[in-house]
Amino acid sequence: MSRIWNALKEAEKQRLLATQRHQSESQRKTAERRDGLRVVRKLGLLVYGSGSDSQPFHERSYSLDVSERGGLISVVSGVAPGQRLVVINQSNQEEMECRVVHVAERMHGRTRVGVEFSRSAGAFWGPIVADPGSENSTAQH
Repeated sequence: MSRIWNALKEAEKQRLLATQRHQSESQRKTAERRDGLRVVRKLGLLVYGSGSDSQPFHERSYSLDVSERGGLISVVSGVAPGQRLVVINQSNQEEMECRVVHVAERMHGRTRVGVEFSRSAGAFWGPIVADPGSENSTAQH
């Protein structure tokens, strides 16, 4: 009985290690997908989408960091990877369709959500220029 129990414990341990390796690999690949300059910029946004119950929602939100291909935004509504959203920049009224690519752990009633635009951001965020000495610039990924 002891050998069977030990074998089961070892198999569970190996499964856990494999899961952790897969998660680390997945996170690395997500980080590698980010390319181009990312700039810390807090802009007021309106976010439109449908919740998991297929009911439409809209909310006032804001960006955390931005790039030509998307950004990191903070939302209250529940969203899921793959979900389509429409985001409006309140300062210039530019509108972009995007896809949720990452949903972080909920904190203080808000969730950090990585979004990818269906096309180049163009003027959506305004000029994305970072002064290398500024605390508002981030490294290229």
